[in-house]
Amino acid sequence: MTDRTCTHRCVRPAAALLLAGALACSPDRDMPESIDLQVSQVYVTEPVLGERAAMYFSVTNNGSADDALVGVSTEAARVTEIHRTAREGDVMRMERVEALTVPAGTRIDLAPGGYHLMLLKLTGHLFPGDGFDVTLRFRHAGTMLVRARVIAYEDVEQVLGSPSAQDPHGPR
Repeated sequence: MTDRTCTHRCVRPAAALLLAGALACSPDRDMPESIDLQVSQVYVTEPVLGERAAMYFSVTNNGSADDALVGVSTEAARVTEIHRTAREGDVMRMERVEALTVPAGTRIDLAPGGYHLMLLKLTGHLFPGDGFDVTLRFRHAGTMLVRARVIAYEDVEQVLGSPSAQDPHGPR
């Protein structure tokens, strides 16, 4: 009886290990077939008030499945958020969003007047020409380290190719 009990207990963990190994090698049904994201033109505007800055960039999804930007972090700010600019009548305002979907085969431009990242509670001064690392977290692609370059606010339109007058973070 003792041998049978021992054999039963010993076989169960072995079977569990085999099952876990088989599951680990099987394809994950939630994982897209192809993930290929490229991030470019990462810029942060020089803070106007010194406590917050807007970050813009382009992300291209060359993969076969949608992905989403779900988080951001940097040592340059204590708080980072994904925002979009929304118009309510004649008033432009920011709305925090939990994620930004990047559809397969498309490019999304984070730019003034649209989606952008907010760096809040800056940890130091940001001057034109400065650079710092930013970690972008995507739902499927995982984390991506990019280098952000600080630009003067008046250079936003030239660098990003979009009208800075629509940016609610700019000078008033």
